Amino acid sequence: MNSSKPVNHPKSMNSKNQISFIGCGNMAAAIIHGLIAQGMSPSHIQASNRSPEKLTQIKASTNILTTTDNYQAAEFADILLLAVKPQILPQVCEQLKSIDLSNKLIISIAAGITTDKILELLEQTVAVIRAMPNTPATISEGATGLFANQQTSQSQKRTAESIFTAIGQVEWVEQESLIDVVTAIAGSAPAYVFLFIQAMVEQAVKDGLDEKCARNLATQAVLGASKLAQMKSSETLQDLRQAVTSPAGTTAAAIASFEQNEFSNIIKKAVSAATNRGKELGEQA
Repeated sequence: MNSSKPVNHPKSMNSKNQISFIGCGNMAAAIIHGLIAQGMSPSHIQASNRSPEKLTQIKASTNILTTTDNYQAAEFADILLLAVKPQILPQVCEQLKSIDLSNKLIISIAAGITTDKILELLEQTVAVIRAMPNTPATISEGATGLFANQQTSQSQKRTAESIFTAIGQVEWVEQESLIDVVTAIAGSAPAYVFLFIQAMVEQAVKDGLDEKCARNLATQAVLGASKLAQMKSSETLQDLRQAVTSPAGTTAAAIASFEQNEFSNIIKKAVSAATNRGKELGEQA
């Protein structure tokens, strides 16, 4: 996995680039808001969706162009971002395959669907990038993994990177199979963290803390720990953990309980289950 430095402004995209979103759910909306916040003109962005209500909502908050016609959206764009569920992607590609996509960049955020499968569905050899963002993108704190097929130019890679750095941090992977791992540790990971926080809060309330107080403390502790781990990247995670763990102290008691209940193995099995499910989704498409 290659680390990439954040791009602070999507000016690495050509100012004449136009981008269309096929699908206008929460993730597409987050990216759209991020691009506009970083200076992209709403007139260069179009969203397509079957639901006129969703299009009305996104237009009201961003003033982008909207349409219910996927074909029209694809014709408009230099960059076509497929923001639909994996089960819907074949149907979308069927609608788009009659368009000459040779000079366009296709970006897919559909979990499990490989670039080769997208080429097969489109019946064309085109530049395709798979992206796996996560829900913190809605507050510009996303973590996105990217993979590009061989048809993708360096310029197109920079364009894709500039899109996703508008909503957080980006990491490239060199093997497409690793996108399933990215899904497991970034795309799905917010749910794991919410479950962890929920369990801490519930026990704190049981032990007498007010729920609001417990939630504020627990969420800030997780936020602070994550930032500390990022800032002290030269230190191992084990070293950071041990720095908090005084011998025979309260943290040591908690860690001992975690180890007794095989907490690490539980997490590893969950990540493996998510990775395998991503592969299954790709095979079912």
